[in-house]
Amino acid sequence: MRKKKITLLLLIISVFLVAVCVQTYADEKRSIFVGDLIQLKIQSRDLSLDELTDEFKDFEIVDITDISEGYLVTLRSFETGEKTLQLGDKEITIVIKSTLDELKRDEIFEGDTSAQKAGLYIQWKYVFYGLVIVFLLTGGINIFIFLKKRKKKLILSPYEKFVNGLRSIPLDWDDYCVWLTLCFKEYIETKYSLRIRGKTSEEIIGEISSVPDLHGSLPVLGSWLRECDYYKFSGNAAATDKKLELMNSLKDLVSKIEEINGAKAEAGAKEKKQKKQANEGEV
Repeated sequence: MRKKKITLLLLIISVFLVAVCVQTYADEKRSIFVGDLIQLKIQSRDLSLDELTDEFKDFEIVDITDISEGYLVTLRSFETGEKTLQLGDKEITIVIKSTLDELKRDEIFEGDTSAQKAGLYIQWKYVFYGLVIVFLLTGGINIFIFLKKRKKKLILSPYEKFVNGLRSIPLDWDDYCVWLTLCFKEYIETKYSLRIRGKTSEEIIGEISSVPDLHGSLPVLGSWLRECDYYKFSGNAAATDKKLELMNSLKDLVSKIEEINGAKAEAGAKEKKQKKQANEGEV
């Protein structure tokens, strides 16, 4: 249970960090600095080449390519600030930033010809790629573990699943008796193909009374179910000693059912073998 919580926490942290990096990287990519090439796709044939050139007079037009939908314009600017363009019924706002604005300084900048050490620059795209890899690895490992446990669970016998279920219930749970009853119901449903989940104790006794292997266990089972019902519905929590007592009683009860079932299966196999030998003797 603790490992599951830690894994879930790591997944949540990874998702959060990936989201932050995506947003930061996206913001970083949207920034346009002085001298950057800006490529715009103008999907309009109403504008002539001269009108288009006039609209972008505040920019240096690097290239204009004639395409089927309109024009592909590549331009740049060496002046900072916000520039608004009106292309037909659409308004485009382009903000040109200066890399000098990113430098934080409160005093007058003084030139220095001495070599300086390179500053720390984080390339967020690599952080993002790393987090994605960690996220995928964590998710892949958890899926692999889940499938492995599921496969192992599928090949377990009903009794082995029952015992594992009992071991997985923490004693400090307030609804301990609920989970004990659930383990028993799952065992009976898997073992005898009955549907008893969601039914009352009396209904459970009525359902399993049709199973010959369980006839001898009905009185003990009825008493156990009624005692569990008391702690489930009275509001009185069972003490740790009582929880262990109920768990051991249920385990003994299911072990007895397994013994009866095993003896019956062994007797059936022995009888089948004798009949086979008798048939071979007649031949």
